[in-house]
Amino acid sequence: MSKQFVLKYLLIFLGIGLAITFVLSQLGRYANDASLDNWDSNFQGYVKSSRMQLASGQPMLLFFYTDWCPNCKKLREEILSHTEVKLFIEGQIHPVKINPEAGAYENQLAEDYKVMGYPTILLVDEKTGNTQWIKQTSNISPAQFIQQLQNALVKT
Repeated sequence: MSKQFVLKYLLIFLGIGLAITFVLSQLGRYANDASLDNWDSNFQGYVKSSRMQLASGQPMLLFFYTDWCPNCKKLREEILSHTEVKLFIEGQIHPVKINPEAGAYENQLAEDYKVMGYPTILLVDEKTGNTQWIKQTSNISPAQFIQQLQNALVKT
């Protein structure tokens, strides 16, 4: 076999490997987003949940995140998508995930809520104007996260 022949097939296999890696990374990204598929998203979701919140009296849970943030990914996968957390949120809180890098409106929401880093979790009651920050989002259990939400609900 000639060197050109081997090099040609090596490049083809390398290209195929890169393509497969890209497809798998995109599927992983889709799975992450699907873990919060029942949450409203970005500015349109915020507007929808805000209206629902005003009508129902139930607060909104705002999750500000970015795609590149490893702590956001960990929080989403290990805490927010956990069954106990989902069940706690369901029916009493309107959850919204907002990526400030998705557009100008989302970025403005992050500025309005004075988001300084990611992830940021806020419990917002627009009727009363109360906003409670969920301060600890790293290295916690789902039960500890639920406890923080319960404490914040009492204050809203």
